[in-house]
Amino acid sequence: MVSRIRRLVGRLRELLNLPTRVRAESQRLARDSHADARNIQIALKDQAKRLEDVRARHAAQHDDLTREIRAVHTEVHDRLLQYHLQLGRLTSLIEGRSTGPQFFSTPIPFTLEPPAKATPAMRAPGEWLELPQCPGCGTPERTLVCKWNKSILQEAEPQDDSTISNYCLCHGCGIVYATRRPVGDTHRALMDDFPDTIGRDPAAAAANPLLNPYPLSDEDRARYRRMIAGGVFVSDHNRREHLSQVYKDRLENASHVELLGSLLELQGARVLEVRSRAGTIAQGLRRHYDAKVAVMPIFESQRLVVEELYGIECSDLIDYDQFTIRFEGTFDLIVCNHMLTHIVRLDRFFTELRAHLRPGGHIYLYNELDDSYVFSSGKSIVNSLNPVHLQTFDGASLIRLLKANGFEATFVKRRRGSLLCVATFTDQRELSPISADERDTRIAAYARGCAYAILRAPEHVRGRFADEWAGAVELGVAAGIARFDAKGVLRVAKSEGSNTD
Repeated sequence: MVSRIRRLVGRLRELLNLPTRVRAESQRLARDSHADARNIQIALKDQAKRLEDVRARHAAQHDDLTREIRAVHTEVHDRLLQYHLQLGRLTSLIEGRSTGPQFFSTPIPFTLEPPAKATPAMRAPGEWLELPQCPGCGTPERTLVCKWNKSILQEAEPQDDSTISNYCLCHGCGIVYATRRPVGDTHRALMDDFPDTIGRDPAAAAANPLLNPYPLSDEDRARYRRMIAGGVFVSDHNRREHLSQVYKDRLENASHVELLGSLLELQGARVLEVRSRAGTIAQGLRRHYDAKVAVMPIFESQRLVVEELYGIECSDLIDYDQFTIRFEGTFDLIVCNHMLTHIVRLDRFFTELRAHLRPGGHIYLYNELDDSYVFSSGKSIVNSLNPVHLQTFDGASLIRLLKANGFEATFVKRRRGSLLCVATFTDQRELSPISADERDTRIAAYARGCAYAILRAPEHVRGRFADEWAGAVELGVAAGIARFDAKGVLRVAKSEGSNTD
């Protein structure tokens, strides 16, 4: 009985301790569960990190593979392009086309990306003349051979379309002319800032009494008069203030006086010199042949020098847009310096010449831009065509142009890269159109010339030619003006110089 009671008491005690035991076990289980959860969380984080590392490695491998594929694609593209271009070059040689320049230095890329923020140029403000036909012979048929003028190469990014002149080759007389040209105030503004327009140093131009395009101050006039008083031929051993530029001009233009005196009868002739720097041709003809002379200058400084140094009558300054000869009567000879290249309205220019020449009289044109020399000498045709260079020629097209306007060329020569020509006024206008072969030859020469100009463009302006770059590379290699070196680097021929006005 006692033992039974003891067992019951023991059971009772166990029952009384059960909540404590349950609570302790619950706490243990809770602690174990929390630890397990923490371990699981750590394991999950570790697994996530491992998965992220795997993804990063896969992404890096993918990027590396993509770069390798792109590099291989570029290499294959460039190699195929190189083979294609070299094949074109070999084809050109087989067909007997020009081998081009022989010296190559500047490396250039196969392809060119356009500028990141290329924006369309705004229409240039001002007055612009759009020509529907050749201003020299009236032929409407033409081929675009050069889009730009020299200002496309300027340092500052063009903000308008004034860099576009759209030079076309006439299918009639064969000259190349700007179909889009500045007129009125726009042209006058370009001439007022002439050094900058043609790419010369304005300060250097202003310092030269024969090339100063700016209005003269009273101080300028006084200084020029002191220099004029010093004479022309001043010996180095007895130096004094004088116009050394006139001395140089006299020697330079003596060749023109010699040529004209040898080819024409000029004794007592009436002569007009157009765009004279210092009246030296007129003065030479007056001194040797007792010619009656007059001068048309383009700058105020030139007019002062001519009038006060030689006492020769001068007109107002030349207006290239509305060209007018304001002297009365007719002349036996009209001498024109670099006028055809610059004149805005070519038809008006020839009308004025015909109106002021006696029948059988002569014109003498010199310093006219010879595009065939630009191409043969390795110069840039785009750099040669400044914004006020509106016509260009070769010898044959100049002759056809003159004949279409009533002048028969009797003497044509290239001198220092430009054309000079003596022509007789017949007033018999006749156009013998350029042949298809000669036309195609001139068009091809301009295509090669433009390609060369693009490839030779300074690196900081290349992006302006992005749309034309691939075609220029292909044509350049085919023409021999760009070649691959032993390492497969594409290089463009060296330039032999730059053109100036």
